Amino acid sequence: MFSPPASTSALRFPISVLIIGGTAAYGLDLATYGPVADPIILDTPFGPSPPITFLQPDPKQPPVAFCSRHGADQLRRSAAFVNHRALIWAARMIGASRILSWNGAGAIAEWLEVGHLVAPHDIIDFTRGRTATFGLDGFAPASGPAFQPAARAAIIEAVHALKHAAVFHERGVYVCTEGPRLETAAEIALYAQAGADLVGMTLSPEVFLAQEAGIAYASLCYITNYATGRAGNRPARREFGPVVANTCLPILLRAASTLHPLNGSLAHPLSAPHDGPMRR
Repeated sequence: MFSPPASTSALRFPISVLIIGGTAAYGLDLATYGPVADPIILDTPFGPSPPITFLQPDPKQPPVAFCSRHGADQLRRSAAFVNHRALIWAARMIGASRILSWNGAGAIAEWLEVGHLVAPHDIIDFTRGRTATFGLDGFAPASGPAFQPAARAAIIEAVHALKHAAVFHERGVYVCTEGPRLETAAEIALYAQAGADLVGMTLSPEVFLAQEAGIAYASLCYITNYATGRAGNRPARREFGPVVANTCLPILLRAASTLHPLNGSLAHPLSAPHDGPMRR
């Protein structure tokens, strides 16, 4: 039974959208985004979730859930060591039907530069040692488009609505690698031949676990660097600082606002039944 603490008494569950913060999320000052309850940690069958904060920057919109994939206040775990199953199960526990994430990525395609934004439409999975399923009866294997079209469309619409200055690409193929080491130039060349435009380490198995759990998933990628051997004549540049999070979170909040049900169906008792306890 889902048992929220008293600190969340102002909320009504389910919370329909979870935003997963990637690069630099751990450095955000969430006070500027209207937190409405203390952060919580969920005890899932796969271990504790990251701290989850509920944000409501616009009082006219329902709150959204937010968590930092790599740690709440600093970079505590690199991509290869994220507990994706606990993270996605926590989304299920709060009743999220949609997950929007941002992910730092390296540019493979020549038309991508550091600072560009991409809404990937497909993924190539080159991870090897990660658990990519919940392994539970009643959960069908992931199938169909990895990135749910309506959720992707919401991100695309949000970027255009906010008239963001960054160059934005509405399509791109993301290849996910095992990490934690960076890829070799030969590996990047192989991924390019396979059709990859950008490379990262976080989207798999996250996106597939979300599919398995019946949660729509879409990503906004921020190009943080050039993949190995892909800078060409361009000056080497890396961007992993606060600008990444401060660019991506407002876009995803805007996208979330267009995905909320408009018929009031989010108003459910706090004791909505989802497996697993909650702790502060």
